[in-house]
Amino acid sequence: MKIVTYRELESKDSLLPLLDHAFRWPFNQRSFDQTAKIDPRLKNGPVGFCAVEDNHVVGYVGVMDLATRTLDGAVEYVGGLYGVATLPSHVRQGISTALINRAHQHFEEKDYLFSLLGTSRTLVAHSLYEKLGYADLLDIPSAYKIIKAKGAVSGQKRKAAKLDLGRILRIYIDHVKGKTGLTVRSKAHMRMLKRAEGLKAKECIIGEDGYVLFKHIQDTWVNGVWIRELVALNTKEMSRLLDLVEGKAKDLVYDRAVLDSRLLQVYRSRGYMIQKRSHSVLMIRPLKHARSFSPTYGDEFYVAGLDFF
Repeated sequence: MKIVTYRELESKDSLLPLLDHAFRWPFNQRSFDQTAKIDPRLKNGPVGFCAVEDNHVVGYVGVMDLATRTLDGAVEYVGGLYGVATLPSHVRQGISTALINRAHQHFEEKDYLFSLLGTSRTLVAHSLYEKLGYADLLDIPSAYKIIKAKGAVSGQKRKAAKLDLGRILRIYIDHVKGKTGLTVRSKAHMRMLKRAEGLKAKECIIGEDGYVLFKHIQDTWVNGVWIRELVALNTKEMSRLLDLVEGKAKDLVYDRAVLDSRLLQVYRSRGYMIQKRSHSVLMIRPLKHARSFSPTYGDEFYVAGLDFF
């Protein structure tokens, strides 16, 4: 077995069964490469490390360059791991460990202080990450509301406005002033999010002081709205945006990641069921010569909905 970067792979076809088994991700090289070209987190790096055996990829660990904001307001780049996967036929052979260690070496060569990754406490991989030096960084509250049988409010229907990425970015920048964590966004970052996350004008509401990006969930069992990111500069605007979103849902509204304490209070005041913890977790590992977490970021580390990876 040898380890090569994603960019060094002669053929990327065998990533399809690997990533589909691991994440139900039907990997499409053409689409992925187009996104990697504009993604600030990927475009200047190796994208990932691959374990190759007999010209087939049997393991993968993606690597990102993540821009974070520190207590002193500076931009500090850290490493990010994503897409950790091993073929079912090759588990328990130390492949993921070898790939993660290679990723750590890459981050240390770039003088990064920390490595971040997202996972679930319910996965066996969580204990592997702990053995490799990772610790849970933050709990991720969530909010759910069942809409009583009244149907969507017809009076709330309106023509979808333009997906104004510049305006969304301006509101977001005002919102994260003084916050530490994954709070650094740019125009290039917004263009990447539009492509990678499939943002659409009809699933966006933008006001003067806030915006909400959402997704309609409609199938045999449910007609609801998943709030992907709600950012507002005051609680009045948060509540106004929720009025509009709830008017679009027949059965339920939910937000799986609420890291704004004011927004969490607004959800609670509107009768949402609040879960203070979730199985999903962001983990952190200090790298060589790293400062400790608190002197770098303080007691809180902020991440908005679309920046989980």
